[in-house]
Amino acid sequence: MTSKQNWGAEPGWLQKKRQLASLLQKRFPVLPGQEKWLPWQKTTQPDQGGEGWLHHRGTYTALPLEAAVRDYSELLQENLMEKALRWQGNQLFAGHLANIDGGQFIYVPDDCRLTAPIELTGRGSLTNPHNVIIVGARSRVTIEERLMIKSAQGLFAATEVLLGAGAVVDYRQANDLRAPAVYTALHAYQAHAARLKLNLVVANEGAVTVSASDFLDGDASTWTTTAVLDPGRTGQIDWRPVADGFGRGSRADMTTYVNDQGRGRVKLAPFQTSSGEPLPLKSTVIKKSTAANWPQSRIGSY
Repeated sequence: MTSKQNWGAEPGWLQKKRQLASLLQKRFPVLPGQEKWLPWQKTTQPDQGGEGWLHHRGTYTALPLEAAVRDYSELLQENLMEKALRWQGNQLFAGHLANIDGGQFIYVPDDCRLTAPIELTGRGSLTNPHNVIIVGARSRVTIEERLMIKSAQGLFAATEVLLGAGAVVDYRQANDLRAPAVYTALHAYQAHAARLKLNLVVANEGAVTVSASDFLDGDASTWTTTAVLDPGRTGQIDWRPVADGFGRGSRADMTTYVNDQGRGRVKLAPFQTSSGEPLPLKSTVIKKSTAANWPQSRIGSY
């Protein structure tokens, strides 16, 4: 992979981080199926005609990621692909960092309670979009992510959600991602006593791999997920949920709804820890053919 500067005026730390990811990429583990996306990570271009990315300064801050790496340099240097979606995890993740070409940054400071949801509705032609959501200690917020991203090549779309101690976040994601092959990752990190409720809708007619992961760092952290997987007539969804962490009273609960009425296919990996930590996990899978209360595939229907 050839390292390059994707944006016009990247800070030095990001240039070095991208270069390091390129240099060390082949030393990291191979992610199964990564060949669907790695070739295209060599030809990434900056955001082409993107629109709808949030610009907000006030109670909370929202900026396109390109601007945030300069305006919130120290915060992103510490958190961009370090705690939730770790760039050292495998070759595909390292390639994604080296070629991030757009995305959204949101920062909610400590002790902030937002009564209205923050809505992410950006769109553009990208191959490696990346969102970073940081919610401070004891803050409460609802975030709805409905991005429309298209690519003529393989698409890697990632969102990192980082929660401070005691934060409470309701995160809803129902993106429209169009590409020959899609890899989408929603990874979270939670400090102690943080609570994350995740509602995730994946309704693709094509091939999509979904990585849902959370690290619960400390006591009394909870991750509650409802995932709706709807492959329609021709889709192929590969669902890969993982949780890790430790601490008294921490737990992760997941309910997965699978639409098995069409000819599309869903491959379900078991919900488990990756490190062997004794984190209590609960997983329930409900198929549409056997459940009358199967939810509609819309972000606000839960």
